[in-house]
Amino acid sequence: MLLKLLVVILGYCFGAFFFCRGFLLARHTLRLKSTCYEVQHPVIANVAPGCWVPASYRRSILVIVDALRYDFVAEQAHSKQVYHNRFPKVQRLLNNATQHAMLFKFVADPPTTTLQRLKGLTTGSLPTFVDAGSNFAGSAIEEDNIIDQLIAQGRKVVFMGDDTWLSLFPHQFTKAFPFPSFDVHDLHTVDNGVLAHLYKEIKSNDWDVLIAHFLGVDHCGHKYGPNHPQMARKLSQMDDMIKNVTELMSPDTILFVFGDHGMTQTGDHGGDSEEELGAALFAYSTSILHSETENVRRITGQLSLVPTLAMLLDVPIPFSNLGAFIPELFKDRDVRLQAARVNFYQVMRYMETYLRNFHDAMLTERLSPLLKIFNGLEPNELTVNKSIKMLSRVGAVFLDCWAKYHLGWILLGILAILETILSSLVLIRSQGSFGSGRAVLLKFVHFILYLWATLARNESIPPIVGITLGMEITVNIHQLLVNLLAADAVFGMVDFVALVVLILHSVAVFSNSYIINDDLVVQYFLKTLLAVLFIDAIRHFSRDCSIGSARRKARGRPRYSLTFLVSVFKRRRFGLLPLLLGNLCLLRLSALFRRCREEIPKCSMSLFLLPFGSLFDDQQRLLRVTVASASLLLLFLVPWRYLQAVGCFNVGSLNILLLKTAFQCLSVSVFFSWCYCWVTELYPKMLDNVVMMFFPRVCYGISLLFLAMFAIDPLLVSSTTLGWSTKASLLSRYEFGALPKLRHMQTTSGAREKLALCIFDVPSAISRSLVLVLWMLYFILALLLGDGLCASVTSLMLVSASFLKVGQAGTSEFSQVALSVELASHFFYAFGHQPTFTAIPWDAAFIGVPGNFKYMWVQAALVFLNISASCILVSLALPLMIRWKKGRHEDEATATLPSAEQDLSIERDLFRCNMLFLTAIGVKLLFCTVACAIHRRHLMMWKIFAPKLVFEMVLFFSSCLAVLCQYALVIRIECRLKRLLRFFEPIASRDFLE
Repeated sequence: MLLKLLVVILGYCFGAFFFCRGFLLARHTLRLKSTCYEVQHPVIANVAPGCWVPASYRRSILVIVDALRYDFVAEQAHSKQVYHNRFPKVQRLLNNATQHAMLFKFVADPPTTTLQRLKGLTTGSLPTFVDAGSNFAGSAIEEDNIIDQLIAQGRKVVFMGDDTWLSLFPHQFTKAFPFPSFDVHDLHTVDNGVLAHLYKEIKSNDWDVLIAHFLGVDHCGHKYGPNHPQMARKLSQMDDMIKNVTELMSPDTILFVFGDHGMTQTGDHGGDSEEELGAALFAYSTSILHSETENVRRITGQLSLVPTLAMLLDVPIPFSNLGAFIPELFKDRDVRLQAARVNFYQVMRYMETYLRNFHDAMLTERLSPLLKIFNGLEPNELTVNKSIKMLSRVGAVFLDCWAKYHLGWILLGILAILETILSSLVLIRSQGSFGSGRAVLLKFVHFILYLWATLARNESIPPIVGITLGMEITVNIHQLLVNLLAADAVFGMVDFVALVVLILHSVAVFSNSYIINDDLVVQYFLKTLLAVLFIDAIRHFSRDCSIGSARRKARGRPRYSLTFLVSVFKRRRFGLLPLLLGNLCLLRLSALFRRCREEIPKCSMSLFLLPFGSLFDDQQRLLRVTVASASLLLLFLVPWRYLQAVGCFNVGSLNILLLKTAFQCLSVSVFFSWCYCWVTELYPKMLDNVVMMFFPRVCYGISLLFLAMFAIDPLLVSSTTLGWSTKASLLSRYEFGALPKLRHMQTTSGAREKLALCIFDVPSAISRSLVLVLWMLYFILALLLGDGLCASVTSLMLVSASFLKVGQAGTSEFSQVALSVELASHFFYAFGHQPTFTAIPWDAAFIGVPGNFKYMWVQAALVFLNISASCILVSLALPLMIRWKKGRHEDEATATLPSAEQDLSIERDLFRCNMLFLTAIGVKLLFCTVACAIHRRHLMMWKIFAPKLVFEMVLFFSSCLAVLCQYALVIRIECRLKRLLRFFEPIASRDFLE
């Protein structure tokens, strides 16, 4: 069964891979280089000769202040925000030296990730959506760029700051002073390191271009958000730095201070909101910079930096540049006109070369009118304004058409996912069998073709594999129709409602408005399904009462006796209605943890999602601490009381004592970790990295030890060894030591003593072991999600526990699976997530792990666990939520031990419930891929639909991984229990699993 489950998951993996291969294509790049000998402009007689344009400056200083938003620098007269008006020295330069300083709104191109922005700022080219995935895997730039052009012209380039530059330009710098950049909690190491070298290097003459990249503002935004005193101090430090640099500059030097992107109100970036795109650009020179009478604020694109800097320093513009220069920085009108013509012809040359090398029909059609205008222009007709307007149109066309798709691979991916869904339904209906030998052969053939398609890149592959998939889809549909026609079971009303909910939620991805408000949509669906399931549970309860009443009447007992009322309360079904209301309240309160999207107007960020240091109201801080502490206490007490109630913690063994101590230490370590974060965010001087890392690492260590012990022996059953003749008794509360103790007693007593091993607590063996694993994961995920979201984590635990009562009341298996799917989707949002790149929880990567950690996959795993927390917890809890149908009767006093047939039935039930769950989330994935394929030219494709697809795939495969682990764990527990029972004659137990 495990192998079949793995085959199904691999089918989904191949389908998603093929779809992404056709959908997320990177743009083509040209590796041609510009040279001084390629003069592509008409010569103006009264302009001095140069490489392309005569140099206006001999040297340049580029200061990148990461995440320097425009409103941080621009004067905000009536603002009381702590991050406004923190550049008084810069403002004095703008007001008093109007011909020497200019301020621009420096508009970035999405995605606003640092690595992609640096590529755009040095090549002048546009990034694409798929480039955002390589933000932490930078490789050397192969396109022509401004750094290579400077080196080719014999200029010396000195760099200091963010070490990302060295991954892009590993050998180009004359001097380099890199500092690790990934630790967002470190606000000062990079900035102080840059300041230690910056002034000294400016005073020396051993450079032509000096690059300094500060990270403190960006890191402060990630850690605290912009509205924090630390941000005010960082911005003031940058203001002092700019003032000091301007005082050290020589007249032949121009200074550019700019941000590579902005930040949101929570300090995040990566998307395309106005706050993220609006960076600042400050230009200054001690000589006259421009001849305008007024210092008018302007807006310019970040691509403008490359051609502007190249022509100011008289080096060739990089070949792939698409940016238009900044005319205000060229004070001489003739030089400005020549720069405009050079810039225009350079972009036209790139456009013609690109179309000649890559035969793109859509791009050719869109650019043909511009080429006609270009070819019809007389040299003197090209003015500065006309040049800038035409270059803007060219850039917009390239950006729109660079979203490339391969429809063959897209269709193949959709067909592979569809075939996997149909195969899963066949497996469910045929009790884990793939059907006929023909179906098995087709399955084997198409997996061979999948591997061939994965390893080879051939245009003929999609049609060939698509034909075999079409054949297998036909076979599966036939098999399903045969099974459905032969089935006796009737599709119940509750199952019908659950099916409608799943279909409606899946179809909703075709609307961008529903994706934006998906958190509200899934909450509505979940409440509806929850109410229907509770009503169905009450109906089952009423039927049980009718049957019980008939039995009592037949026995001559009164219908409403005191004994009957007591039995009602003992069955714990009388409280289903209050339980329903409680769950609805918990789901409604989860809106407190909703993260805002840019598209949602009038949305304010919850205080539970803001950094603790950003809360300035003492009442808000007290509320945050109180809710987190109470939630953590509930997270500890509820499972503890359950395990005590089922006898797991009735101590008698050292192993149980260690287990209890481990969970106590785990909860205390999580709490102390939060306490230390609360104190250090209020008093930053108390920060100690060793203490900061200590408590999370204690949690990780305890969890690893627990999993290691659990892998050795996952059973938690009580056993008593009895000697009949001597009445010797040896009690072991943990099964791990039962077998050696019994063998020791047999050896010492000899043949005279007959021994018997009595094993208790078998009915809840698997459930208790799963509860322990889930309990440990709840603590780890609560640590990663943070103190603000602990209440939401506890809500998931309480709601999941209540579903067990619904399952015990006789609710159908499919409806429980549908509810689990909606539950995972709902708590994805309730855990403070949104399917947008700005909502990625990067803070999770630094919980217990330093920013400069050598193995980045550890940090990636922590972020992955944070994003997928709800799916992992729900998937692992599936065996607890699903009602195992073994034809048991609750009023039976005893039951025999499980036979081989019963063991197989248990495994089939587990397999079927996992397959139903994977099929349900697979249908959501299918509709998401179809929606992206249909809307691939939609205006909101890369803003809404594509991020939704990426997050849906991440959540799907995290669920698949959790299902595999959960299935393997249950089978391991079952095999361990069978091994124990194989050697001994145990007493009868009521059930094998519940």
